Amino acid sequence: MMVSELLSDRVGRRTNDGIRKIPKTSPKIKARTSRKQRDETVITKGPGTIILRYHGGQFHQIPADPRHSIRWVAFRRDGRSGVAVGNKGLVLNFNGVTFEQQNSPSQENLRCASYNTAGEAIIVGNHGTILYSRDGELTPINEDTKDNLRRVSWSPDGSAAILVGNNGTALSWRGGKIKEVAGAINGTSMVPCPTLYSYELASERIRPLKTTDKIDILAIEWRPDGEYALAVGYEVVWHEPRLLSWTNNELEEIRFPESGLYPTAIGWAPQDDLALIGTGSPHPPGRDEGRVLEYREGSIRRLYSSTHRITCIAWNPREDYAVIVGQKAARTFTT
Repeated sequence: MMVSELLSDRVGRRTNDGIRKIPKTSPKIKARTSRKQRDETVITKGPGTIILRYHGGQFHQIPADPRHSIRWVAFRRDGRSGVAVGNKGLVLNFNGVTFEQQNSPSQENLRCASYNTAGEAIIVGNHGTILYSRDGELTPINEDTKDNLRRVSWSPDGSAAILVGNNGTALSWRGGKIKEVAGAINGTSMVPCPTLYSYELASERIRPLKTTDKIDILAIEWRPDGEYALAVGYEVVWHEPRLLSWTNNELEEIRFPESGLYPTAIGWAPQDDLALIGTGSPHPPGRDEGRVLEYREGSIRRLYSSTHRITCIAWNPREDYAVIVGQKAARTFTT
């Protein structure tokens, strides 16, 4: 387990959620229309955070309180509900359509959440914040580390979780206990560590798998059938996007059709050979844009662009839709 429309009339119409949709056009018009124009949905305005639902090739905005700075969405394994987390200890119950705020014991920025098969959730955030959730109760878990925790992921059987963060921090959760994982590299660096690791449940150790020279891997996720994993990131010298396939202990690069992108998130559709890739930017707000790209059978095409940078792509495990989180202020190096 590895730590997973052009325009109506030529002018267009805009829905209440701010999405410009592409109607059907004649074959002649299609022939003159570029692939980028034909496939891409463009969202131009909105609050600091945007929550999108992607279903059947269409994006629809999910209403959210503009005061809430959401960073991450996670679904329960049964797909019936989930949780959204964000800045200043924000924790929201989420049923796929609406949000309901919970009382949170933290004021730290929360970065990620993950559910196991028993409906338990772990939420991680800045300054070593760890929250445990079961039956709607949020319990803070004390841990010595003060490093920002960035991601958490449960094992497929739900028996253990791996928590990772800045400065090579890696922790395990098993049987209600947190402990430091052996084999993790700790120490500060100006360049994020570019090595790919696996977390072995039996030995409870992190094992180096591959060194990717001058590539910063930001997200990795297994295809649902377990055939291979996709990893996304960027080359740290020339700052070019990278998409990597991991299979049979080999790492293969898949060519990106565009330059200048910073892939930050990836999510596989649970019942389809389709993955969505989100991008961000290292620049301050107002420069560059975030995108959602479709990956299918080695082919990549753009689906969506806006001023929001993508921080999370979460597919419902029991249904064929994804929830995508975008932030105007999110920067790749601090996503």
